[in-house]
Amino acid sequence: MWCRRVSLFLLHLAAVLCERVLAQGGGEDLANIAACDSEIYCSGRLLEAVQNAHVFNDSKTFVDMKMKSDGDEILRAFDTLVAGGADVTSADVMQEFLQQWFDPPGSELEVWEPSDWRESPDFLNTVADSSLREWGQQIHQLWNSLGRKIKPDVRDRPHLYSMLYVPHPVIVPGGRFREFYYWDTYWIIRGLLLSEMTETTRGMLSNFAEMVERFGFIPNGGRVYYTRRSQPPVFTLAMRDYLDKTNDTEFVRTMMPLLETEYNFWMSNRSVTVSGPDSSQHVLNQYQALIGKSRPEAWREDEDAARSLETGADPALFHAAVATACESGWDFSSRWFGSSGDFSSIRTTDIIPVDLNVFMCACEAALASISLRLGDSGTAARYQAAVERRRAAIDAVLWSDQEGVWLDYNSVTGQHTNRFYASNIFPLYTTCYGDGTARADIEGRVVDYLKKENVLIYPGGVPTSTVHSGEQWDFPNGWPPIQHLVIEALAASPVREARQLAQDLAQRWVNVNYRQFARTQAMWEKYDVETGEHPGSGGEYDVQVGFGWTNGVVLHLLDKYGHVLRAPPVSTAAVPVLHLVSLILGLSAFVLTVQL
Repeated sequence: MWCRRVSLFLLHLAAVLCERVLAQGGGEDLANIAACDSEIYCSGRLLEAVQNAHVFNDSKTFVDMKMKSDGDEILRAFDTLVAGGADVTSADVMQEFLQQWFDPPGSELEVWEPSDWRESPDFLNTVADSSLREWGQQIHQLWNSLGRKIKPDVRDRPHLYSMLYVPHPVIVPGGRFREFYYWDTYWIIRGLLLSEMTETTRGMLSNFAEMVERFGFIPNGGRVYYTRRSQPPVFTLAMRDYLDKTNDTEFVRTMMPLLETEYNFWMSNRSVTVSGPDSSQHVLNQYQALIGKSRPEAWREDEDAARSLETGADPALFHAAVATACESGWDFSSRWFGSSGDFSSIRTTDIIPVDLNVFMCACEAALASISLRLGDSGTAARYQAAVERRRAAIDAVLWSDQEGVWLDYNSVTGQHTNRFYASNIFPLYTTCYGDGTARADIEGRVVDYLKKENVLIYPGGVPTSTVHSGEQWDFPNGWPPIQHLVIEALAASPVREARQLAQDLAQRWVNVNYRQFARTQAMWEKYDVETGEHPGSGGEYDVQVGFGWTNGVVLHLLDKYGHVLRAPPVSTAAVPVLHLVSLILGLSAFVLTVQL
């Protein structure tokens, strides 16, 4: 039975991918489609040799290095090395070659201190607890350490870099994430706006606009090897938040065509028609990255996983499912796995995700709202109609009346994924269900679902899932954007218990962030909700410090709940050795982002 299901999955995925390739005017075989066209950074003999030699622990290190000469010259030099009998499987040999032909990661960046940073933003005055207020000030200070500006040489000689040039400085996540990332940036912007750094925000939004002009969408991140996949679409939401803060209608008016371009990309290239229970037809969105080779930034991991596939499985379809999971932002999670429950069964392209469709609904509502503010009632009405269609589709396809919550839908099996994921409750966020009016009966059932799933018992917040898969987007990890969306979803509910839960979860998340900051003087990309510690388990890399979206979410919670939040007691015990090692590794990676 399992083999039959895998076969059906592969047949279906092959048909879907072929259909999409043909629809986009391409006849190239999926197996030949790399993450980008570069024979240095995305595919080819040098990439394979460097990664197979294990020159670096992190596969991302090599593909972030700057070339000292043109790629063709470097490849000729590598061929000469091979022809001369050099052992290119040796880490020492390849390390010497890289030192001759490449500069270290981060050499394309300059440290940049935002000119619009001010000492004490007004929102901190509303934080009642003096310890939390001081902590908020320290987090606000971190924006200065995360500012980066791309050197003009990247603009003038882009062929030497994997970095995508953008004209305005950025706030990066931190650690190994030296470049901008799409959905990370949304929560960074939320924090920047609270810090009253509107000029920095405007520049980062302009960078996004440039990406849309260049690619038709916003890539996963600011590297060439990310340019064939995106991330959750939040550009419009960030623009709405900027408009709410600044009332800068003229800037937003110039951006509106690009907001619509990105929206149309998702509707043209990431949508699927699904039948509801009454045979009605509904258009929903799903993630879909047409990449049939290993990810350059995780080349060894993908190659190892592909070799473990069952006989007869198509590695190209596997790589497409992996890249698609990266597009979702949940890389990786049991959400995307088949019935075997392991990584080799990944089939992301079968899933119609709850959270993506909530993001799309929120974007449609934001486009309607922005259009009204710009005086374009016709466009506003068009997007409001899209919101209403989206709500109907979410109700028809994703709502499970049996479970009393929304569930991911498998388009191959025609079944819901009946497991807890924090994203299951996201339709409460901006009320993307029904007629857009919050219903106490529905939202009460959602609260009951959270209780039934026993996910409200952890000191560090809501787990991403209850599955112990070993992947980083599963139990016991809690991620800042997920905590924020869960809290936002519950906070707006007409159900008093839901609102109280939102406040309680905000306190728990602040507690874990505050305690770890007190112990390590760092903010981390994720936390263990079960122990309240870091690092969280799972993942392809060490837990990272910085950390942009963590900062933005905490500032948001201090702003929203600062009148009631209280600083937790902090242990004076020494920081565990594991934490010290993680901190040293993370800070070492962070230093690389500024070295010349």
